Amino acid sequence: MKRRKMASIGASAIIMGLLTSRFVRRGRSSGQEPIGIIGAMDVEVDSLKGAADIRKSTEIAGMKFMEGTLGGKPVVIVKCGMGKVNAGICANTLINEFGCSRIINTGVAGSLDNEINIGDIVVSTDAVQHDFDVSPIGFEKGEIPYTGLYAFPADETLRKLAVESAAKAAPDIRVFEGRVCSGDQFITEKEQKDTIVSDFGGMCCEMEGAAIAQACYLNDTPFVIIRAISDKEDGTASVEFETFSAEAAENCAGTVEHMVERL
Repeated sequence: MKRRKMASIGASAIIMGLLTSRFVRRGRSSGQEPIGIIGAMDVEVDSLKGAADIRKSTEIAGMKFMEGTLGGKPVVIVKCGMGKVNAGICANTLINEFGCSRIINTGVAGSLDNEINIGDIVVSTDAVQHDFDVSPIGFEKGEIPYTGLYAFPADETLRKLAVESAAKAAPDIRVFEGRVCSGDQFITEKEQKDTIVSDFGGMCCEMEGAAIAQACYLNDTPFVIIRAISDKEDGTASVEFETFSAEAAENCAGTVEHMVERL
C-alpha cells in the first residue's frame, strides 16, 4: 500500500513537472506574455526585426520564430510565408508554443476600394476567406460549415490602438477600418476584385489574414490585421506590387512598432 502511494506521488510529481516546463517554455511564467507579430514576406518583417532586440531564434515548421523585445515589450516576430496554411500554422504555433497572448498581422495588401490609395493603411474590423465556398451544400460563401461563422472579428482594443498608432507613426497616411478578405490567390484583375467586393464588401485583399484570424478565434486569442496598400483597386497590381510593396510595408511596420510600445 505504501509502495503504491509513493508511486502515485511520484507520477503526480512527474506530471506537474511536465506541465510546469510546458508553461515555462511557452513564456507564461514571466508575468508578461509575448506579443506575436506575423508577416508573410521578408519585406514585411525585416525592419521590425532590425528594431527589436532579438535574443533567440527557434525554427518550427520551416519558420524562424525570433524572440526578443520591441519597445521594451516581449515579442516573437516571424515570417510565415505566403498563403493561408502557412499563416494558420504560424498563428497556432505562436499561441501554443510561445505563449503569445495577442497577435498582430502586418504586411501589404491590394485595395478593393477606389478611395483607398497606395500607401494608405487598412486596420481590420474583421476578416473573411473569400475563396472558401461550400455554398452548393447550403452554406453562405465564406462560411465555415457548422459554425455559423464566416467573418472573424478583430479585437476592439487592438483595433483602436492600431488606428491611433498609424495616425501617429505615419501622419501623412490615411487610415481606414474595414474587412480584410483573404484567399490563396494573388488577385490582379479588377473583375476578381469586383466579385470579392460583391460577395463580402471588403476593403483590401491578401493571402493570410483570415487564416490568422480563424486560428486566433479557435484559441480565444485577440488579434488585429494591419495592412498597407501596395496596389490600386483598378487592376494594376502586378505592375505596382514590386514598386510599392517595400515602402508600404515600411509604413505598416512603423505602425506596429508604435503600437507595441503602448501595449
